[in-house]
Order: sequence, then C-alpha cells, then structure tokens
Amino acid sequence: MSATLHLLAGALLPWPGWALLRLGAGARASRWMLLDAAPVLAGFAALLALTARPVLAGGLACGACVFLAVADRAKRAAIGEPLAFTDGGLLWQVAAHPRFYLPFVPKPVLLGGIAAGGAAFLAVLALEPAIPLGAGPRILLLGVAGALVALLLRPFLLLAGAMPARDPAMDAARFGPLATFALHARRAALERPARRVAHPPAPAVARPGALVPHLVLLQLESFCDPRRLGLARGLPCWDALGAEARSRGALAVPGFGANTMRTEFVVLTGMGDAALGLDRLNPYFRFARHPVGSLAWALSGTGHEAICLHPFDPRFFGRDRVLPALGFRRFLAAAEFADAPREAGLVTDAAVGARVAALLAGARGPMFLYAITVAAHGPWPGDDPADAWAGRMAATDAMLGALADAARAAPRPVVLAAFGDHRPALPAARGGTETDYLIWHGDAPGAGARRDLDAAGLHRAVRAAVLDAG
Repeated sequence: MSATLHLLAGALLPWPGWALLRLGAGARASRWMLLDAAPVLAGFAALLALTARPVLAGGLACGACVFLAVADRAKRAAIGEPLAFTDGGLLWQVAAHPRFYLPFVPKPVLLGGIAAGGAAFLAVLALEPAIPLGAGPRILLLGVAGALVALLLRPFLLLAGAMPARDPAMDAARFGPLATFALHARRAALERPARRVAHPPAPAVARPGALVPHLVLLQLESFCDPRRLGLARGLPCWDALGAEARSRGALAVPGFGANTMRTEFVVLTGMGDAALGLDRLNPYFRFARHPVGSLAWALSGTGHEAICLHPFDPRFFGRDRVLPALGFRRFLAAAEFADAPREAGLVTDAAVGARVAALLAGARGPMFLYAITVAAHGPWPGDDPADAWAGRMAATDAMLGALADAARAAPRPVVLAAFGDHRPALPAARGGTETDYLIWHGDAPGAGARRDLDAAGLHRAVRAAVLDAG
C-alpha cells in the first residue's frame, strides 16, 4: 500500500465512531458539525504526529468515540441523562471504583468491547509500518491539533449568534455531543466567578442567650421510603421519628439514580439550579473548589465544629478539596473506618451511626456532624434488586433509631435531619425524583407536620431549625 493510501485509510477510520456517538445523541446535520468534529480531528492529527502510524491513530480516535458512545448510552439508560462536560472529572473514578459504574454497561458489550479493542490495538501495533513522516509534517500536524484545541477553548466563535439551551440533551442533539461539551465548559467557566461572588461565606449569629444545639445532618445513600415505590416494607424508626418531627415530607432532588453531589451541594449551600447555571451538572467539578456560603460556614459563627463523615475514598467527587472550601474543618473518610464492619465491601450504616454517636457523646461544644452513608449504593444483588435495596433501607432505618437514642442521651440538644440523596436506579423508582426527609428535635418533639421541600428549601429549614432553637 502506498503511503498516500495508507494515510487515507487511517484518516477515514475515526468517523464511523464519531457518527455512532452523534447517532446516540440524536444529533442532526448542521453548519456546526465542524465544531463537533474538531476534537476527533485534533486527536487524529496529534496521534499521527506522535506515532507516524495512520491506522493506529485513526483506530484510537475511533475507539475514543465508541467509548463515549457506549458511556452515553449507558448513562441515558440508567439515569435518563446524556454525558456532560463535567463527567470528565469522573473518569478516574470509573477505573478506581468500577463497581459503581461498570454494572450499568451490559456485560457482553463491556467484555466484547475490551477484547475486540485490545486485539485490534495489538494487531495494528505489531503489523502496521510507520509512514515516512519528517519533522516538518509532524510540526504541521501538531500545529493543526493545537489550533483545533484553541478553537474548542473559544467555541462561540463558530456559533454565528446561536446560543446553546444549557440543556445537555437538547444541545447535544442540536450541536453534537462533543461540541456541546466545549460550549458548556466555556459558558460555565465564563459565568463561574460572578456566581461564586454572589454567595460568599458568612458566619451566622445565634439568638442571645440561646443554647445552640448540635446538628446531625444525615445524607442517606439511595434512600426513600420503599412504600413510595409500591414496596410493602416499612421503616419503623423513620415512622417514629416522623411522627415527632418538626417537619417531614417529600424532597425534590436534582437527579435520578445518581449524581449524589448535586443534592449534597444544594443542601449544604442552598444554591439551586438558577444560582449554579451549568455547574449544576456537577458543582464539585469546578464550582465548589473555592469557598462559597454554606451551612458549615454559617454555623462557624455559632461555635459549631463542622465535621464530615463518609466511610469511602475521600477523593470521590473531589470531596477532599471541596469540603474545606465549604467550611468543614475535619473529614473522617475511609482511613478512619479501616476496621469498621462491612457488607458487600462497603462500610455499614450501623458503623457510621456508631461513630456519630461517639462524637456526640464526647463533644465539648456544639458540633455540626454531616454524615454521608454509602452501604445502600447499588448495584443490588440477587434476582430481585428492588427487594435487596429495600433490605438496605431497613439497615439505614435501624441506624436512625440508634442515633435518635444517642441524641436523647446527649447533654446538649440535638437537631437531627435526614434525607435521601436520590432514588435508587431501579425500574420501580422511575417516574419521579422525590426522596424523603425529616427534621427532628431531640428535646422538643413536633407533631410530624408534612411539608414538601426541594433541596434548597431543606437547607433553609435545617439552618432555621438550628439557629432558631434554644
């Protein structure tokens, strides 16, 4: 094969993968296709310059597109959302914690894709000869790749006045998925500084003479009342606390089946979608890496020590960097639970509850304990995943009962607030995003008033419960 035909064969390889990615997104032919094709072309040019092997470069570019197409399809099927620009920050988690991601890709697709891709890569690597490519052409190819990357960093130059809708699915269909990544990333970066400045950290002031209570805020993994999903299992401890709650009800959360960090951030800060813009897709990716107003910052003004407990990898969602920016002074993560009991490899809710109770018992001043459970995370094993999930809810319920007992025994009053971060990614849970919440005062029971809230509303209600107590 001549060098020209060899080069042409490699140059054609990326585009079937790109077409597959666009097909999955429902992308239409338009004048913005150049922007959507730019990352593919940039990748091919850079790989060709580095390897001088056109088929290898084209195959790798095609493989990257196929990988994105499979991931996009799996995400749409599991939680009803396409890939977004913020998902780039989660790629390392797929490799580090595959149990949370790979089960949502059909095994034949996953195993077959890995086997076929690996075999093709090795075959091309072994059999394809390099084409004669001097220093000049290599520099030119790298220059083209660099120019395309520069264009992707300023994607609005190609829009000719057309503005994105800021909706990942709609914009992926209109502009193409890769173009949408570039457009959304740039728009979010332009707006982010002003959005942060609008919500600065600020300490709150307690009422004079008030004995400020502890705050125990429990973020419960995949939690909602099983009866909400038509399952017969009850939650006796949840029901008992709900009957004495100051407030309880449905909680509208910004996502289904995943994206814990969205609910987490809004509950901690009170900043909803309008305040976050495109950073709503994952506030922890970039937005929350700098201080913004939060419960922890507010309660620092009342002497509360803010501690987060999460018995998992502290780097997950970048919490090791985000939590200090949100005002938390201590983060008790996986290393602090090294000897804790586990179920299916995850630290049990009972162990998390026991650690919270121990901190309450040893507290010298007011504490804000934010506990994030993990044991109920999917996938749920067995022939009936919904029943397995409901069993995990029973374990969460028992933890709540134990913590209520610890709160009653604490020398300082305790406000206990609990909520589900999202519904489980189960067929029975589809049709809505609402989970459940309650706010309970250990020293002043309420009448179980029902009031439905969204995540920002829960932030305000919890803040008021602490600052207005005493």
